Amino acid sequence: MTARDERLAGNEALFREVNERVAEVASHFFHSDDHEAIDFICECTRPECADLIAMTAAEYEAIRAQSTRFAVIPGHEEPEIESIIERRPAYLVVEKRDEAQQFARETDPRA
Repeated sequence: MTARDERLAGNEALFREVNERVAEVASHFFHSDDHEAIDFICECTRPECADLIAMTAAEYEAIRAQSTRFAVIPGHEEPEIESIIERRPAYLVVEKRDEAQQFARETDPRA
């Protein structure tokens, strides 16, 4: 993995860590069966990005079930290191490829 690719993957890992805390806090306010949308941070590679993605806790957990998957705003995907695997109205689910995939596994806060 190039230094640039590692930096990009590191940015996504940082945003994922923030979203883990958002999910943790939200779990104290919402029941797991709630369909209440929660604002998560776009997990893209852009360090300046602060875009929000509204999704339920269940939607977030479905993405997080795979440590190599991230939620990003359309247009924020990075084709050099990830593939779009699902398109939702407000966000895309991307999956890391190659070395970025291993980096995502290594930096997964749930691992």
